[in-house]
Amino acid sequence: VRFAIAEDAPRFSEDYRVFLHFLDADGELMFNDDHAPPEPTTAWLPGQIISYDRRTIVPVYPYIGEVTVVVGLYSQETGNRLPMEGESIGQRAYPVATFEMASQSESGFFVYEDGWYAPESAPEAPDTEWRWTAGVALLSFRNPRADARFYLEVGGRPELFEAPQRLTMSIGEFEIGTLSLTAEEPSFHIVDIPRNRFGAEEAVILTLRVDPPFVPAELTDSENADDRELGMQVFYVFLERQL
Repeated sequence: VRFAIAEDAPRFSEDYRVFLHFLDADGELMFNDDHAPPEPTTAWLPGQIISYDRRTIVPVYPYIGEVTVVVGLYSQETGNRLPMEGESIGQRAYPVATFEMASQSESGFFVYEDGWYAPESAPEAPDTEWRWTAGVALLSFRNPRADARFYLEVGGRPELFEAPQRLTMSIGEFEIGTLSLTAEEPSFHIVDIPRNRFGAEEAVILTLRVDPPFVPAELTDSENADDRELGMQVFYVFLERQL
């Protein structure tokens, strides 16, 4: 995301949010990634270039075709959008990119087997969902019969342990990756899986093992009544077949 502040622009009077909208070929909104920029707009200076990277996860959506990405700034207090230089498609929305949304391969659809709890979300952010795993959780999917890339966004509880929790990923007897759950915020990871690790069966079972797991009720002397064995929070998983 990149904004160029004009040399003669006045200072911002409030901290605006960025809207990042994804439109179908008819200009209809499919999904969005509205957010506060890393540096608040009240700190932006005339003549400054504001540039930052942001990873947006495209949800499963019933659409195939061209997607237009539009961006802009709006007031969280009033909802009013700011005018900016550039070609607007209307309502002070400015196109910045296009891409093609293709159909999802069957290997990208997961079945949550043993070791998964129901989806949860926080009241203040109902659009952000996660699932807790137990100490061991299984995912099954159709064999891609090709090299693939596994994406996952996870969160651990590093503050509960002297050493970070460890996630081990395996298919059958083959370990395909390990990582430490050290960050207090969710972390995003990419694991490349060679074709020969998927085996010959039509269905593949991916094992996610978190060590150590924990039980909230035991750690808090039952102040927290949650007596589930928990491993980690999983916010996103996806398998991409490599062509």
